[in-house]
Amino acid sequence: MPAAATLKATIRFTASPSFGVSLVLGDSGSPLGTGVLSDAATTPVDVTASVNSVSINRGRDRILDRSEAGSCTITMTDTTGAFDPDNGTYADKILPMRQLQITATYSAVVYTLFSGFIEEWDYTYSPGEDAAFITVTAADAFRILNLTDVATVTGASAGDLTGTRIGEILDEVNWPSSSRDFSTGLTTCQADPGTTRDTLTAIQTVVDTELGAFFTKTNGVLKFMDRNAIVKAHAATPTTYVDTGVGIYYESVDFDIDDTILANDVTVAREGGTAQNVTDATSVTSFFERDLSRTGLLMDSDADALLQAKAILNERKDPELRIGSLTIDAYQDTSARVIAALGTELFDPITVTRTQPGGGTVSRNLSVQGISHIISPSAWKTTFQTAEKILDGFILDSSTSGKLGTNALSY
Repeated sequence: MPAAATLKATIRFTASPSFGVSLVLGDSGSPLGTGVLSDAATTPVDVTASVNSVSINRGRDRILDRSEAGSCTITMTDTTGAFDPDNGTYADKILPMRQLQITATYSAVVYTLFSGFIEEWDYTYSPGEDAAFITVTAADAFRILNLTDVATVTGASAGDLTGTRIGEILDEVNWPSSSRDFSTGLTTCQADPGTTRDTLTAIQTVVDTELGAFFTKTNGVLKFMDRNAIVKAHAATPTTYVDTGVGIYYESVDFDIDDTILANDVTVAREGGTAQNVTDATSVTSFFERDLSRTGLLMDSDADALLQAKAILNERKDPELRIGSLTIDAYQDTSARVIAALGTELFDPITVTRTQPGGGTVSRNLSVQGISHIISPSAWKTTFQTAEKILDGFILDSSTSGKLGTNALSY
């Protein structure tokens, strides 16, 4: 594997699936209180020596979309028969829903890149080859939430804040509290509708109600960010990428001006409420009517629905130059670049500057919305899917979100 960072792949061949992430000494992603001390029967097995490549994808591509289940694919070569599903060392343990974790060590620091559950073991045998070629695919905790249903949510009553409501939904499927990292929430919910739906859909409806974010962290912990947490994240000191060598050098950047996220006629409706609609006449005149509708939300008042509609309209009514993705080469041992590839998390702020033909520059303050790694013995490419901030908000003393006349007071 690449020399800059040392990759490690482990599989937890337990007798039954487990929510808990195993404790990794030196890894800030699985600290005491979150990581689970394993006994001999559940100790993760290091399979790195058999791994040929790793592909990881997390997050989402577009603003206002819901985060998808994170995924990881590893390819392996088995020349000893250890992974023979009938006769090998792990013959009775080659099963779905075993835990897979990918970590990388750089400068004595351990970074967790993915934690999830194996969905499939796929074996290929080539004529004349005394080896098995194995592709292992895994998904993060969203996969489990998508496979379980909830109906009546115990304790879910009118007046719950969104963070509380999501916690109550997870209690229904016995998701451990140690595997949650939640904001409190700013929006008050009405009573749960009590309909049968999968757990992930139930949670995402609450997240949409908040206009927040929900995803699985690299260590397997579920993360909920309310509006305030998102605004604060964007206001933090950004990692700077510049193509001139002043900041972290990137390999490629993709940007364009299009109508992908344009919305000038926005409707937000809550369960049992009256649909709240706002439009921007100037934008409609310039770009035709572009509708965006969010329905079935659980805020407890039409006033909150109207505030959400106005917030979305304010940020989406005008098309802007978008930097959609940024790719960096983490194979070379360039400290700042490698640390950025390994340590960046969803919703972290970055600044990207591109020198244009003729000497001009394009610079944008962005939020990381998706992260992917393509790793092989001769390459390590990390790509960040990026977007402008979802919500504007005024943060005192922030260089990016503390400008009077520029940043709005968020609802």
